[in-house]
Parts: sequence; structure tokens; C-alpha cells
Amino acid sequence: MLATAPGRALSRDKLVAVLWPEATPERARPQLSDAVYILRGALGEEVIRAAGDDLSLNPALLTIDVARFEDAVAAARWEEAVELYRGPLLDGFHVPDSAEFEEWLYTERSRLGRQYERALEALAAAAEAARDHTAAVSWWRRRAALDPLDGAVALRLMQSLAASGNRAEALRHATIHARLLREELDAEPDTAIAALAERLRREPPAAPTTVPAPLPPSPAAAEGATPPAVATIIGPASAVVGAPRPWRLRAFAVPVMVIALAFTATYGASRGGRVASARSVGVLPFVNMSPDPANTYFSDGLSEQIILALSRVDGLRVAARTSSFALRNRELSVRAIADTLDVQSVLEGSVLVDGDRMRVIAQLIDARSGFHIWSAQYDGDRRDALALQDSVAYAIAGALHLQLAGGGAQAAQRVVSAEAYDLYLRGLYLRNSLQADQLRQASVYFDRAIALEPRFAGAWAAKASVVAPMAYFRYANRDSIVAQLRMLTSRALELDPNSGEAYTVLGMLKLFFDWDWTGAESALQRAVALNPNDAHAWHHLGNYYSAMSRPREAAAARARALQLDPLNARTLASGLSDLLLTGDTAVALDRARRAARLDPVHPLLLGRGPSQPAGVAPILMSQGRRDESIDEYLRLAALRGATRQEVESMRAAYASSGVAGFWKQWLAMDLRQSPSPDPMRMASLHTLSGDTTGALDWLERAYAERNPGLIYLMHDRTYAPLRAQPRFARIARAMKLPT
Repeated sequence: MLATAPGRALSRDKLVAVLWPEATPERARPQLSDAVYILRGALGEEVIRAAGDDLSLNPALLTIDVARFEDAVAAARWEEAVELYRGPLLDGFHVPDSAEFEEWLYTERSRLGRQYERALEALAAAAEAARDHTAAVSWWRRRAALDPLDGAVALRLMQSLAASGNRAEALRHATIHARLLREELDAEPDTAIAALAERLRREPPAAPTTVPAPLPPSPAAAEGATPPAVATIIGPASAVVGAPRPWRLRAFAVPVMVIALAFTATYGASRGGRVASARSVGVLPFVNMSPDPANTYFSDGLSEQIILALSRVDGLRVAARTSSFALRNRELSVRAIADTLDVQSVLEGSVLVDGDRMRVIAQLIDARSGFHIWSAQYDGDRRDALALQDSVAYAIAGALHLQLAGGGAQAAQRVVSAEAYDLYLRGLYLRNSLQADQLRQASVYFDRAIALEPRFAGAWAAKASVVAPMAYFRYANRDSIVAQLRMLTSRALELDPNSGEAYTVLGMLKLFFDWDWTGAESALQRAVALNPNDAHAWHHLGNYYSAMSRPREAAAARARALQLDPLNARTLASGLSDLLLTGDTAVALDRARRAARLDPVHPLLLGRGPSQPAGVAPILMSQGRRDESIDEYLRLAALRGATRQEVESMRAAYASSGVAGFWKQWLAMDLRQSPSPDPMRMASLHTLSGDTTGALDWLERAYAERNPGLIYLMHDRTYAPLRAQPRFARIARAMKLPT
């Protein structure tokens, strides 16, 4: 709220009334004070200024994207404004039970969204005045994406398309616009649109006045540059939120929507014979074009299944879902996206679901030239989504002169009902959060899918994939979870013996819970052999090598995982200890900072599992940079929910008693936050605090419950001071860990 009021102060009463409307002033004001304290700890003491009862941001110390955006609009620096606008304000952010906050956010989103629309229209008009119709088309397409029902914008886009010599696309847009108006508003298009479409049909084609060419990426987009000390609160540009019509909540990912015959496809010709070199592809999440935002699960699930199908193409490297989906609706050029994913081609598309009908549009783009390699449009029954994903994979394989391997999980899924498949997609949509409630809901979806289709191998394997982390993070009883994991994995492999995902889960079972080192290595090696494009399998193979104290092999496996999935914060964070062991400290520090930028509250970075926080802090400590390390740990403590008193106690303990004193206070915070703490995390905290006896007591407790974190006992340098202790050695021998 302060960031959207640059140069102005807001009273504490106003902030409390919006953020804590149900709380009494006696309760709300301390909450506001705690929030300000945490923000000052993260951003600097002087960033938030207090003057009496008012609060404001210090613009000299913090650059705010909203302020920069509004300044650019006011100064008519339209391109800068468009570059700064990344989407709706605080997209995805929600304050429960606060109608006041939602009203404020709605107003601000609408206000900023209108300014963004104004900037796009100004750029389009300027391009038209300069007779650069190709650029005008690009700007009008982006403007039309914000409101496909706006007749004035549709007309301007059609005019620019026609002026650039692309009258076919202009007519297609007229058809789409008319269809959407009839479906959404039961209305007909403006007479001007109908008249222009009729004129374009009758008149002979004219030569384009400009030569179409792909727009070069801006330096900021191409290099992913972000100014230092920038407070970014404008969210991903999926839409401008705040308009009453649901269509405004989704943006067109594919510039040209073509109404095709049912399940017929048209293919774009490759240009210049260059497609044979495009042997790597990133699949962006298909955009949900349906009026119901809940259908996002379907479009995301279809994208994920296309990724799985493409991973069976011999000779094709496919970027992992985690990284591809992290670029959802980012304002990046195709070339910048390809550079980020380290691929040569990009697949993007959209999905429109209406009852049992669906329309899917996909296009494969050469990242170097910006030209289409292949494109297709499908209309049909959503129950045929499984056949469609294979059709897309086969078409892309053919366009790249590659061979799609047969069999596998996809073959096993072709007989499932539409309802079961919908449930499966809903579960996939939730499972990657690793949050307890969403993992449980995903598990319910998979159970319902299995009840409908008992031979649906994908659902069995997917259920196993959400069960395992529930045990690791202690969301549920370990013994019952392991029994489920064993049954689910066995059934998935029985139904589909060539499921790489099932072998990955089998490897996880044997590694983390059975402590069967030979069996774990065999299963995980089989998983990466079945699907070399599975970053998840490579990640867990790296976990195996770490547990076996083979850091160079672990680092190599995770490097492969990151090549496939470069934006995966989990893989970045989990491989840091191996890099420290191999002496690659600079690489470790770079990856730790990347992980923190991608997901600053990831459980591994905050120390929510069996271990202490991974990331920048322990690396700085290993370099002897203790003061910097402690500052970073204090920042993490604030993110974990430490009170102001706890943070100050840790700071004071470090000043008076050194690092061991700091960890004693961290232990007190952890015990307050975790009534039933993880024994492995407690063992490491006692070790860091200098309490050898307490550490060994907790390790023996962890062994008694077969804690999954024990597999890293010999790998984790935290326990180096304990290795000469007989009690420690007994545990390592009993687990048959390498010494």
C-alpha cells in the first residue's frame, strides 16, 4: 500500500483498517508494528519512515516498480512503461476475510491496468503514424489480449494486419471476435468490423507496406536484467484484473486464433531448412482461454502431458515443467525465453473449454529467427485430450525430423474416461506446491481418478509422487505413508513397467525409507534411462550420490537436472553442499542466490525439513564471513515468523557468545514454532550449539523412527564434530553408510 502511494504518507489507522478490519485497534496496531519491523529487517531500517502516526517509503533507498511505471506513463515514455508493467498488481496475493483490502486492490489494479492499456494504444498509434504496420500489429495484439471483446481495439488490429499485407489474419481475427461476442454477450460485432471484413474479402490483395520481421528483445527482457534494490509488486502479466468481464482475466498467448474444422490441423511450413537443428524445446504453459478460471488446471495439465509425450522423442531435449511454467505470462521475447531454458525452440498455445468441447491452438517457434516451424489448431471433444497430446507430440517430432518412441505411460492412459483424466489433471496442478493442504487435496483427486479408472497407471504414480513428500516434511505419520508409497509404486509399475516416474518414486522409496542403497541406485538409473529428460529423476539420482558421499557424481547429476530445469529452486538449493565439498564455492553461492530469487520462502532455504537452512548463509559461514552469514540467518528467521524479541535475542547472543550462542537462540525459536520438531533438525541444532550429548540423543531418536533425513548423516558437514563419537559410529554402521 505504501508503494502505490509514492511521495505520500499513509496513516496507521488507514493501514490497519484495510489490512486488519476485524481486529480491535489494541490487537491490530501491534501486528502492524511487527510487520514494519520485519520489513525494516529485510529492506533496511531507513526504508520505511515514520512521522507521527504516518508511514511512508523512502524513495531514495528503494526503487518501486509502480512508481517507475506511473512516472513513465506521465512522461509519455510508453515503451518503458510497457516494459515495467509485468501484470496485475500483486497478482495472486490475497488477504483472507478482508473485503476492505480486496476493494483497495481492485481499485489499484484497475487504475494501473488502464494506464497500461493507454501505453499500448499510444505505441500502436505511433507505429501506425510511422507506417510501421508490423510493430503496430504487435502492439494492438497485446492490447486486444487484455479485452478480446473490445470492438474498437479489434478494428484497429484488423486494420493494422491488413495494412501489413496479412489480410487472412485480419479476417481470422474478425471471425474470432464475432464468435466470442456471441458466446459471451449474445451480441453481434460492430458494423465497422463487419464492413472491413467484407471489404477485405472482396478486394484484391495489396502488397504489404512494411516487411514483417520478428521484434528484437529489449535488453532487459533478453538478459533478465532487474535494477538493484527494486520493490516489485506488479505481478505476472496474465491479465489486467479489475474489469467485470471474465474474458479480461486471461491473455491470448497465441496471436492468431483460428476456428478450424473438428480435429483437423493446418501445419505451417518450416523456413529455410533450419528446423533440423531445433533439437531442444521448451513448452510454455498453455493459456486458459475459458471464461472459468478454474479450467486453468486443464490447460496446465495438457501442457504437462505434452511435455511428457515430447520427452519420448528420441534425440529431443525437453525443458522441465518447473522451469517452463515459471515463465508463465512473462513479458519476454521468444529468444529470451529460449535462452533462459537453454532450448532452440519454444512451444506455446491456448486452450478454450466450453462444456465438453475444447479448442486447442499450438505453435512451435524457432527461437533464433522468430519464425514458425509448425502450428496447428484443433476443435473437438475434451474427452479426446489424451489423443490430442500425442497428436501434438507426433506433429512436432515430424516437424523436427525426429522419431517419437512408442508405448510408455501415454499408451497406458488412452483408455481412461474424461472424468478420471480431469481429476488427474487437477491433482497435477496442485502437487508441485509441496504445501500440506494442497498435497492432501491432490491425493484426494488421484484417489477419485483411481476409483473411476483402476488401471490408470498415471494416477497411481502421481499419487505416489505426492505421498512421499508428506512423510519427508512430517505432514503425516511416516509408517502409514511408507505403506501407501510401497503399494502405489508397485501398482504403477504393474500397470506400466516402462514408467520412468514410477521408477523415480521406487528409487525415492528405497533411498529415503528402505535405506536400500543398491536398490535405490538401480531404480534411479533405470528412471533416467527410461526418460533422460526427467529432471526430477536426475535430482533424486543426485540425492543418492550425496547420501553415498560421492559429491562429484552428485554435482554432475544435479547439473543435468538444472540443464533440463534451470529455474527449479529445489534442485538449486539441494545441491549446494556437494559444490562446497568439491570446492566450487563460487558456483554454490551463485546458485544459492538464484534459488533465493526464485523462491525466497522455499522450505529448504528456511530450514523447514530435517536440515538447517540451505542457501547463502551457510556458504558465507564456510568462507569465514560470519557477520554476513548471521545477518542472512536473521533475515531467514524473520521470514520463518520469528518475533522481534527472538531476532534481537539471536543478535545479542551472537554478539556475546559467538556462533554457538546464536544457534542456542535459534533452537529456542524452532521449538516454539514446532511443538513436535524433526529429530534430525534438532540434532543439527544441538551440534551447532555445542551440545554433543543432546545431539546424539536426538540422532538416536531419529534412527529409532527411521527418519528420512538420516541418509545424509555422513554427507552433512554439520555432524563432523560427532563422527568420532561411538554412538554416532553405531548409527552409521547400522545404516551401512559409507565412511
